[in-house]
Amino acid sequence: MRCQARWYGLVGYTRVYVECGDAFQSRYHLVRMSVVPAPAATVRPDLSLHLWLHGHNDNEFAPITPMHLMTLAVFACLFWYADDPGRWRVVADQDVVWTTSIVVGQPILVGILGWIVSTYIYRRHRKIIDAPQGCHTRHQRYMAGIRLLGTAIFMASVLCTNWPVWLSLGSVRPEWQIFGDLVVVLPFFMSMIALWTVAYPVERALMQEYGEDEIEGRSQQGMAWRLSAYLDFQLRHYMFAVAIPMLMILFVANLTIGYEKALTEITGWSWTDEMLLGLSAGLVFIISPILLRYIWRTRSLEHGPLRDRLEAISRRIGFRCRDILVWKSDGMMINAAVMGLLPRVRYVILSDALLSTMDHEQVEAVFGHEVGHVKLLHMQFFLLFAFVGWLLVAGVMEGVALWVVTTVIAQSDALMTVEGVGVVCTIIVWGIGFGWISRRFERQADISGAHSVTPDFAECQLPCSVHLPAGQDAVSNACVCMTGAKVFASALERVASLNGIPLEEWSWRHASIGKRIRFLLGIAGDPSQALRFNQTIHRIKLTLIILALAGSGITVYYWVTVAEPAILKLQGG
Repeated sequence: MRCQARWYGLVGYTRVYVECGDAFQSRYHLVRMSVVPAPAATVRPDLSLHLWLHGHNDNEFAPITPMHLMTLAVFACLFWYADDPGRWRVVADQDVVWTTSIVVGQPILVGILGWIVSTYIYRRHRKIIDAPQGCHTRHQRYMAGIRLLGTAIFMASVLCTNWPVWLSLGSVRPEWQIFGDLVVVLPFFMSMIALWTVAYPVERALMQEYGEDEIEGRSQQGMAWRLSAYLDFQLRHYMFAVAIPMLMILFVANLTIGYEKALTEITGWSWTDEMLLGLSAGLVFIISPILLRYIWRTRSLEHGPLRDRLEAISRRIGFRCRDILVWKSDGMMINAAVMGLLPRVRYVILSDALLSTMDHEQVEAVFGHEVGHVKLLHMQFFLLFAFVGWLLVAGVMEGVALWVVTTVIAQSDALMTVEGVGVVCTIIVWGIGFGWISRRFERQADISGAHSVTPDFAECQLPCSVHLPAGQDAVSNACVCMTGAKVFASALERVASLNGIPLEEWSWRHASIGKRIRFLLGIAGDPSQALRFNQTIHRIKLTLIILALAGSGITVYYWVTVAEPAILKLQGG
């Protein structure tokens, strides 16, 4: 019996494959090579660890970043304020000095902190010329902390000062209030622009010194990005992508608040304003991919071999979209995304740098990952999770409200207590529950990416539980081809390297790239593990459906049988 060991080095790990004659061993083991690395001759150059280059997205293939969430929180704060203005106010109405200092001081403070951090990182970078990864990681973390601080200060200025009252143009005409809202959020925008301006020299230095030799396909324009182009990109990608849709919803909200009585008189329904706002928000959500196509500068992917291959994948799996777009980022964005629930307004977007730095097979794997999110209904189940989470938080808040209405707590304090519990529960539900589900959905999309580049039997060169020798059947349809897994793993590592993401850096929504790679290669070598993971995904989706149905029934029953829910008593009191 002839045994042959094949060693393939990949991100510090080595897979051991064993072939015995024509027989195939379906179970493989992933071993940590902490002392003895894989032989240098067997490590493919495109899988080696590259120099770390700055990227503008730390979420691999996802379009949502912490900066997007912060921008969303800023506009959510405006809705929160409009719902009950003045409740959280700390600074006295007549205290103009404090209000002005807080508002004007935001961009100044953020800019100064950013300058101090950038100066420190730049000097460290010049002294430790061989450690770009550490400088990049430290710089990104410090900047993220400053952005979070700037967001918190802005929210405090809205909720705790008289700043929004100064710009209450809705009392003149409701449709004018949107201009006041734009001025209200201006300090936040100025804070982020100040931070990006002082961070620009460090990021440009990292790109120029460590990127030119690493990435042959990046445009020289991108490598020598001017400050104006850099700020334009940051504003379009991180702010306008959220701000423009939210401003559209906010405009409708201002109209419904200003003309609430007139709408009620016309329709005879007391909830007409809420219905119109909900319909408008849904419409904006549906058309937002069309907006993003123009907010992010894009063009259609030209006809050619790559587009033909991507369209062939779409036809094979039954995926439909309006177009496949190229994101023109001047070569500095390594990213891909799918946008839109409905095929008529759905786009797949591939950045120019991704197309120029990956081969066609890797691009196909990334494309398969993105369309996998659609085919596997991940967005629909995320919305279902949001609905279940809302029911859960509302139930907890009602339970707390039932308790506080029987105590001697003052009415205003009781309502603040209930709302505080709601905020804490929301953080727990989304911070733990959503992250846990999202990471598993991301792994399922990784499997979809590997499936999209699975070769025919004759082209599969690795021991594989999908392409078994004649006469042997695959253990399950959940099996993953080892060749396809290797291609997608190389694409993942490529994204990590080019975006400056440490392989073991944990991500709330995606898990670390190193962990995803190990998982994908693990299930490719172990069909039983693939089957167990498939069952886990089915259980998650079934549980969400059951919880949504059960929660809806309980909620309807409670509101029908209870004369007045406790939370409404507190709000009306």
